[in-house]
Amino acid sequence: MEKRKINPQEKIDQVIRAARKLFVKKGYRGVAIPEIVKESGVSVGAIYLHFGNKEKLAETVYEVTLRRFMGLFSERLSGKESIQGKLRAFSELAFEITEEDSEMMEYMLSVRKEIRSDLLLPLCSSDAFKEVQMIINDGIASGEIKSGSDLVAAVSYTGVIIRAVELRLQGVLEQPLQEISDELIKNAWAGIVAE
Repeated sequence: MEKRKINPQEKIDQVIRAARKLFVKKGYRGVAIPEIVKESGVSVGAIYLHFGNKEKLAETVYEVTLRRFMGLFSERLSGKESIQGKLRAFSELAFEITEEDSEMMEYMLSVRKEIRSDLLLPLCSSDAFKEVQMIINDGIASGEIKSGSDLVAAVSYTGVIIRAVELRLQGVLEQPLQEISDELIKNAWAGIVAE
């Protein structure tokens, strides 16, 4: 009988998905490697071979998740010319992920510096947030966005979007975010647009 072979990348992806799911459910400190083994179907040895330890696994989950979001965001930015269109792309992506992969979004919002404070940077240090900040900076320079701090304006805009995502994940907002996206995006834009 021929042994079933699993592609090493498939194993890594299985472990990352399982670990992310468990970290969302129980927090980093509440999850043990045997639980990740059970959830992923990947052996303890393979986990240690690919990741070294739980801390490195958590770091990888964080990096892979944020890199995936940034990749999707970059795709959405392609062909967008206006500042408002670029910010809408960010918002629509956040809403879509919330509805289609709530675990990913919940992970991005709930990840805490439970490992070492220097490993996992806050979400506002992520490439996606920095991209939003640069878009806003361009909007300030062009006069489309109120003059002032690009960081404050980025926080103001994304605050509306991310709070809506949090409320949807908590079940407070019952409608899918795509159904109310125009109103949410309009409100976020109203907070930063030059008058």
